[in-house]
Amino acid sequence: MNSNSSFDYLIDNLNERCAAIEQHLGGGAAKTYDEYQKLCGFIQGLEYARQLISDLAERMEKGNDE
Repeated sequence: MNSNSSFDYLIDNLNERCAAIEQHLGGGAAKTYDEYQKLCGFIQGLEYARQLISDLAERMEKGNDE
């Protein structure tokens, strides 16, 4: 498995997890405001991780091009 497919795998899994939580929230599953905040924070963390992985993949690709 090359590094690009590894990054794609991670990003795809993070996207799937975010979508699942968003669907969960959209369905009214958060019974309290605390639970809602927790899930929103979880989504923010996943999006942050996804951005870090994307940035690393781009940096590695640029490094290979030089």
